[in-house]
Amino acid sequence: MQHIDRNLIQTSLLDRVAFLRSFIGFSKEDGETLNSAAPLVVPLAKGVVDAVYDHLFKYDYTTDPFTHRNKGFDGEIADLKDITVDSPQIAFRKKFLTIWVSKIFTASYEEEAIWTYLDKVGLMHTGNPAFKHRANKDPLIIDLLACNALIAWVSDLVTKTVLELPEETLPLVKKTAVVRAFNKCMWIQSDLFTRHYTRSDEEAAAHLAANPGLPQ
Repeated sequence: MQHIDRNLIQTSLLDRVAFLRSFIGFSKEDGETLNSAAPLVVPLAKGVVDAVYDHLFKYDYTTDPFTHRNKGFDGEIADLKDITVDSPQIAFRKKFLTIWVSKIFTASYEEEAIWTYLDKVGLMHTGNPAFKHRANKDPLIIDLLACNALIAWVSDLVTKTVLELPEETLPLVKKTAVVRAFNKCMWIQSDLFTRHYTRSDEEAAAHLAANPGLPQ
C-alpha cells in the first residue's frame, strides 16, 4: 500500500498531480498519445471552440459572465440582451480557449510547466490574476458549477469529434487511446479548478494557509 501524505497533496501542486496521475492512471504514454493526435485534433480546435460558445449562449447563467469586461479587452461590451457569439468580446475570449485546447494536445506532460498552466487556468476563474498578463486588471470570476459543467461538455464534444474521425485517418484502437487519455486529463483539470474554490473543509484551510492572498 502506497503512503500518501494528505497535507502534502493539499498544498503541493506537483504532489497533488502525481497522486492524481497515479490514481487515475494518466501515464507518460497517455501524454504521448495526446501529442500523437495533435496534428489531427488541433486543426479542429476552432470548430470545437465555436461549438463551446454556441452552447454557453443557450443559458443566461453561462452567458452573463461575458457581459463583463475581460482583462486585456478594451472594446465595447454588449449587455446580456445584445451580446452574441460574434461580439468582439467573445472573439477575444475564443482565442484563449483555442490556446487551451491546443495545449492539451501539444504539451509535454512530463514537464512541470503544463501542470502549472492548468492550475493557473483554474485559479484565474476565481478572481486571482494567476497569469502575469492578467495582473492589475479586472478580475474574472466564474462559478465552479459553470466551470465544471463546461469541462464535462467539452470532454463529450472532443470525444465525439475524435470518434467521428475516419477509420483510415485514425484506427479505432488509437481513437480509444486518445479519448481515454483526454478524459483522464480533463478530470485532473477539473480538480485543478476545484482546489481553488473549495472553502468548507480541511483541504481548503490547508490550501489557503499555504497560499496567502488567495480569495477567501
